[in-house]
Amino acid sequence: MKILMVTDTYRPRVNGVVTSIDTFANEFRKLGHEAHIVAPEFPAHRKTDHLADAEAMEKFVTRIKSHYLFFDPEDRLPNPYLPSARIKIKQEILERKYDIIHTQTPFALGIEAIKWAKKMDCPIVQTYHTLFESYIHYFRFMPRWMSLRLAKGISKWYSQKMDLNITPSTQMKDLLVQYGVTKPVEVNPTGIKMDKFKIFHGDDFRKKFNIPADTILFLFMGRIGHEKNIPFLFKMLKRVLAVKPNVKLIVAGKGPAEDEVHEAAKAEGVIDNVIFLGYFEPQDWVNCYAAADLFTFASITETQGLVVTEAMAVGTPVVAVGEMGVAEVMAGNKGGLLVKHDLDEFTAAVFKMLDDKQLYAEKKKEAFEYAQSWSAEAMAKKMLGLYQRAIDGYKKKK
Repeated sequence: MKILMVTDTYRPRVNGVVTSIDTFANEFRKLGHEAHIVAPEFPAHRKTDHLADAEAMEKFVTRIKSHYLFFDPEDRLPNPYLPSARIKIKQEILERKYDIIHTQTPFALGIEAIKWAKKMDCPIVQTYHTLFESYIHYFRFMPRWMSLRLAKGISKWYSQKMDLNITPSTQMKDLLVQYGVTKPVEVNPTGIKMDKFKIFHGDDFRKKFNIPADTILFLFMGRIGHEKNIPFLFKMLKRVLAVKPNVKLIVAGKGPAEDEVHEAAKAEGVIDNVIFLGYFEPQDWVNCYAAADLFTFASITETQGLVVTEAMAVGTPVVAVGEMGVAEVMAGNKGGLLVKHDLDEFTAAVFKMLDDKQLYAEKKKEAFEYAQSWSAEAMAKKMLGLYQRAIDGYKKKK
């Protein structure tokens, strides 16, 4: 099968969408299929240093020239109408005749992909990765009600253009139905590259970053954005420190809210107990998960909770707000404790995990074993089945 994956966000950006694209594309290739990616050109995308295989993977990517995006400097606005882009699109996309197009974002390239599907006479599907109504704070140039209506309207309009919609969680599927989407919607989350988690050394990470072995270590891993609710963790940390002063919280990642998050840590008086780290080399990334005593996650907009599954893959128990994809991943306290978006309840769960040694040992074992069922290969095979269903339906409709 010849698969074209189209996205408006890609490496060197690091986020859940990029992880999903690379995970599925790699598994498709292992299973003998062709997977090509169309993405924006970034100023230094060939110098990505946090992914060892980035340069090798570029041979599967068509880059479209892009421009600075003033309200989201991390991302780029691709321009598929430039003469150079039109040549690339004709030679590397339209003339190659793909069997199916899988879009990941409903923006510039995603919208163009609808036209490409018609020209190539093939079905088009999307994964609805992002709860866009949770990102309306970035559109400060318009009233909140207007940006909210726009987010919902675009989501419905784009989904109705698809032959099949895919969501990473049941909650996201229900949301599209609430928006009025009548085209088919199926659930298929992103799996874990289990081979990347075969070797992990938490002690090595602690030594490298000068974290004493007896320090109780909490971890947040992910994009540093407002929607991740990181200041909530600082409030929790402040309460824990009042009882257990030997605690630190790692905030690992980068994003547009870094300054605000630093200020929030200062405002809560916990800045000296927060370790801000950016992106890692692949082994440091895995070791960081293993070094943590608890993975603490308070996001209420997470569509699939990949970082939660990754933490469990090395046996690190989780305390998380049980919303959206995180609730589905943990399926009723699998590998940790799910709580409401309530500071008292969250903090109590953290104390319970730290103080109940038997519970902690059980959750640590459970986390490691449960994560094995989320293999990338299994999820890729399911996705290929959905592709075939879309192709068969498209031919039948014709």
